[in-house]
Amino acid sequence: MDYDIQNMADVAYEILRNFYHSPFMLGVKIFLGLYVAVLFVDIVLLLVLRDVGWHLRVGLKGMDVPLVSKSKMQKRWDKVKSRLQSDSPSQYKVAIIEADAIAEEILTGIGYKGANMGEKLEQIEPAHLDDHTEALKGAHEIRNRIVHEADFAVDARMAEAVVGVYENFLKYLDFLD
Repeated sequence: MDYDIQNMADVAYEILRNFYHSPFMLGVKIFLGLYVAVLFVDIVLLLVLRDVGWHLRVGLKGMDVPLVSKSKMQKRWDKVKSRLQSDSPSQYKVAIIEADAIAEEILTGIGYKGANMGEKLEQIEPAHLDDHTEALKGAHEIRNRIVHEADFAVDARMAEAVVGVYENFLKYLDFLD
């Protein structure tokens, strides 16, 4: 009797093994593989359409910080800092204007609306950017004086201080190391 059960188990195992390695099962395996690949692509597309990246950035940062690589931002910032190395007041002014433009791009990317940097700064509530809001407003006022007053003088110390405000803002948002 034990021999019959063992023999039947061996025969059943052999039938299942042959069925598993049959051309029919090969077709089923290929079909299921393609089906899983299509499902994976569908899931990825649904996540993109639902804008999961935006939700993730808001969840991690508390705001939608635009995606900019640190290396690209560092290159742009190095150009601003290199202008401070010259002894020309006009280069100091350009460095401040460029730093303000970078900060305005970041604020636009975060979602602040306005025709210019001043309007965007007015929308920022004090709790959003901690202590950086008032410093940015002061730095932007100096930028406005540079643009609107032809005889406004900027020395190296002032330029370093103003660019430092923008640098602290970018470091706060993790755009610079």
